[in-house]
Order: sequence, then structure tokens, then C-alpha cells
Amino acid sequence: MFLPGRLHQVLGQADDEAWQDLLRRHDFWQNPGLRLDAEHDDIAFHILLQEGELARASNAYQASARQFDAVAIPDAVFNDAALEPLVARWAGLHARNFGPGLTVKMGLYVIRAQGTLGFHVDGPVFLRGERVDLSVEPLQRGLLEAQASRRTVLPLRFNDTDRFMVCQWPLPLHRGELFEFSNVLPHAYFNQGPEHAVLLVTTYLVESLLPAEFFGRILGRSGGTSGAT
Repeated sequence: MFLPGRLHQVLGQADDEAWQDLLRRHDFWQNPGLRLDAEHDDIAFHILLQEGELARASNAYQASARQFDAVAIPDAVFNDAALEPLVARWAGLHARNFGPGLTVKMGLYVIRAQGTLGFHVDGPVFLRGERVDLSVEPLQRGLLEAQASRRTVLPLRFNDTDRFMVCQWPLPLHRGELFEFSNVLPHAYFNQGPEHAVLLVTTYLVESLLPAEFFGRILGRSGGTSGAT
């Protein structure tokens, strides 16, 4: 049994004005979302950072089944001079809070007005008992990341009537309040208002919780360094 008070943790208040400026300058987040099925309707994950690097037009993530709801970000956004320093500062904030590691993913999750991100869990648990070869590297990585990652959410825009649910409990949403939750628990977002909801979602891998060899492979692929990205 999960207790409501243990489903998420408030990390503190964050200044979100730079992110709000980005949303005001660019309208990509207002584009139509995806309908994956009846329970995942009008949603879009706009990935800004992948494997420690800007997700620029290396938008190869679109072809990956692991990024099933990824929607491309226009080049004009990545060409915005303010974007890269903003992303780097935010990644560095996670390094200071959690210790050496790597921000492996960062993006803006948009649940459009009246849209639904139905209950789901992230990581290898999505396999739901299917027979799989656990020796495959992507699945091994998923298992490791599930216990070594910190998933944070910063609500940028939302309606008072929206519901961010973890298990059967609604999490309170406050602008500028950064919180984390375990994404291996069933979670969902129901947009019940007239405006799009925009959440800044960051996944940070903590180096001390991973085998050195595994973390080294990630750094080698990303070209990054441990600590602030």
C-alpha cells in the first residue's frame, strides 16, 4: 500500500521566468498533439535534451519506440540564443541537488486542453509480463535507470481543475514548485480546463547509484561529463 505523503517530494521553489519567456517567444507547444489511444489523447513530449546533449535536429528520437509520444521541436527554438544556457543551468541545478551524474532527458510535456495522459508506468515495467530477453542492453539499461534516476517535474502552465495522479492520489500543482516522484508507480494527467498544461520534466541519473562501467558507456555515447551538463 502506498501512502499519499510518500508519492512525491517537494524539492523547493524555482524561478521559472526564463522558461515562461521561452513559451511566450515560441508557440511550438501549442501545436496539435498525438492520439495514441483512447486513454492517451492530445499529448506531446517536446524533448530538449537527450543523453546529455541538445536534441536538436538529431530528432532521431522520433523513430524510437521508447519515445512514442515525442513531437519534433522546430529548429528555430534550438537556434534561440537563450535556450542552450537555460537548459545547461537547469541540468546543473540537478547536479548540485543530487550529486555527480548526467541529465539524460529533459523536455516539455504538453497535455492539451481536455487532453488525457492515461495511467501508465515508465521504464522496463511497461513490458507487462511479456517474455523478453533481459540480456538485451536497452532492457538492462532500463532496469538500472529505474532505480538510479531522479525524475523531477516543474509545472509551468496548468488549470486549477487539472489532476496529476500518482496511484489513486492527486498531487498538488503549484507554479514554480519543483517536485519529484517515482515514475515506476502508475501515474496520469487529466487536463480538465480550457488551457494547455505544460510540465518541464527532467530525468537525472545519479552516478553513485550505477556501475562505473555502465555510467562510462553513457558518457562515452553522449560526449558529456559527470556533474553539471
